[in-house]
Amino acid sequence: TLTIMRKAVDLIQERHGVVFTQHNIPLGDPKTYELLSSGDVTGIFQVESGGMRRVLTSMRPTRFEHIVAVLALYRPGPMEFIDDYIAGLHGIKEPAYVHPALEPILGETFGICVFQEQIIRILTDIAAYSPGEADLVRKAVGKKIREQLVRHREQFVQGAHEHSSMDESSAHQVFDAFEDFARYGFNKAHAADYAIITVQTAYLKAHYPVEYMTALMTVERGNTEKVGLLIAEARRLGIEVLPPNVNYSGLDFVIEDEPKGEKGPELGQVVATGGPAIRYGLGAIKNVGEGPVQVILSARGSGGPFKDIDDFCQRVDLRQVNRRALECLIKAGALSPFGKRAQLLPVID
Repeated sequence: TLTIMRKAVDLIQERHGVVFTQHNIPLGDPKTYELLSSGDVTGIFQVESGGMRRVLTSMRPTRFEHIVAVLALYRPGPMEFIDDYIAGLHGIKEPAYVHPALEPILGETFGICVFQEQIIRILTDIAAYSPGEADLVRKAVGKKIREQLVRHREQFVQGAHEHSSMDESSAHQVFDAFEDFARYGFNKAHAADYAIITVQTAYLKAHYPVEYMTALMTVERGNTEKVGLLIAEARRLGIEVLPPNVNYSGLDFVIEDEPKGEKGPELGQVVATGGPAIRYGLGAIKNVGEGPVQVILSARGSGGPFKDIDDFCQRVDLRQVNRRALECLIKAGALSPFGKRAQLLPVID
């Protein structure tokens, strides 16, 4: 994902003169949260799954903290509390607290224990543990060390009563709750690190979709299935993806601000859609390989565009662009300006 982001910000700088780093991509931009709330999150870090899309469309996040929470909640244990969190977020349900002392700790997550740090605060603020002791309890609970659990439960109940005037029944309820949570609880610092990347990738896609989709396709070029999904997503966004072409394509996917209108027996006339388009990279064609592509690009760079199939075969070193690579280029349509695929394949020899 960081590689995708680096590629995207390089393209943005090259095309728009805007310089982004990991430290200046905004985390509070409204358009970013509109994109996340829409569920149109193909290519966005950590939230591409169908389940996560449903959570985001229900939650309609508007702040960075909401993304931190959802990344911690969307795990095998806490998933059952997602609806409660969303209900609290939208004011449909009032948060419930076993004891008023829990409200300052669980208020930001609407009465639900979402982060491991909240366990530590419950232990320190309510039962007067030191932070170091509290973290040892968290580890013991997470590993389900039975004899330690019994000892810590007694210590917690006593400490909660002495420090916070919490009755024994409520103290047992609180311990039950975080004993259950600690088995799957997520570290807030880790969730926040994830959320930064989630929000920043959403920002890049929301504001610079052509550059971001080009970066995604380039980094995923070896995964044909993923490239297919990304092409469909680009077209859904109104970005045309032009076919591979030995005269126009590079190794990677590239942006054409003024897409070329191509003529050919199979292409007819490929007309630009009015905006920038993404040109399919030769490096993403299966069974061709980076070496043969570099040979083709070198020949094109020194002698200009290829005029026809004979010109291509004379100028390109066919010891390096072998029969298999040539077949795959033809089948993918990269030589379609020179003839129909059904004509070109039989004359390879």
